[in-house]
Amino acid sequence: MELGLHAGSIMHTNLVTDIRVAREAGYDAIEFYIPKLVRYLEAGYHAEQILLELGSLRLAVINSFLHIERQDRDARRALRQQCERLCQVAQILACPLLQVVALNGLRGEPWPEIRTKIGQSLAELADIALPFGVTLALEPVSFTPLRTLGQGLEVLDAAGRNNVGLCLDTFHLWTGGTPWEEVATLDPGLIAVAHISDVSPRQGDVAWADADRDVLPGDGILPLRHAIEAIRATGYDGLWCVEMLGAYHWEWDPYVLAQELRRRANGLLSC
Repeated sequence: MELGLHAGSIMHTNLVTDIRVAREAGYDAIEFYIPKLVRYLEAGYHAEQILLELGSLRLAVINSFLHIERQDRDARRALRQQCERLCQVAQILACPLLQVVALNGLRGEPWPEIRTKIGQSLAELADIALPFGVTLALEPVSFTPLRTLGQGLEVLDAAGRNNVGLCLDTFHLWTGGTPWEEVATLDPGLIAVAHISDVSPRQGDVAWADADRDVLPGDGILPLRHAIEAIRATGYDGLWCVEMLGAYHWEWDPYVLAQELRRRANGLLSC
C-alpha cells in the first residue's frame, strides 16, 4: 500500500516545503497542488530543480486542473495551453497523473448536453496528455452537475480515450450520494487514485462545500471504513492520498498536521 500527501492539506506552504514535509513525515508519495507548482515555476525555477528536491519521494499526481467544462473559444485555448504546460512538467517529473475537474460552468443545462461537452473536453485534453505519458484522472465533484460516480463513468465513455480514469474521493462519493455498493462494482482499471477525506456535519440546508472538509480523518461523519472497504472491494491496490481542506487546521504546524494525517490514514487503511 502506498500513501501520499495531498499538498492542499498544508495549504500555507510553498512547493519545496511540501516536499520536505511529506518526506520527513514518512509519506511514500506526494500530490502537488497546481497553484503552488505554478507559483514556483513563474518565480523563475525549473521543473528539473524539483527533481532534486523530490529525491526518493514519488510525485504521484498533479492536482487539480479546474474548469475543463469551459466552452468559449478563449477559455478552450487557455485550457489547451495550460494542459500542455502541466503535462510537460509531469513528464519531466515522471508524474503519471493529472487530476481534472469540471465545475459549474454548465450548470442549468440538461445532463445529456453536459455529458457530451465535458466528454469532448476530456477527449481533447487527453489527446494533449497522451504524448507526455500522462493519464487524466477525472474527479466527480458533489457540488457540481457532474457529481456522481455514474455520471463520471458516462463522461469517460463519452470521451472514449484510454488515458483517462477516475479519482475516487470519499468526500465527493458520499456527499454526492453514490452508494458504496455501486463503488464496489467498479472496474479497478478505471481508478487512477483514491482520496481519503472526511466531512463535518452540514449546517442547515446549505449544500455541501469544501468548507465542510475542515476535519481530520475519523473525526467527521463520513463512514470512512465503509468507503475504503468499497474501494478495495473493486480490487484496487494503488495509491491512496490523504486530503484535508480547512482554515482551522491549515494554521497548525504543517509538519505536525502531515504527521497526524498520515497516522490517521494508516490506521484506517490497516483495518
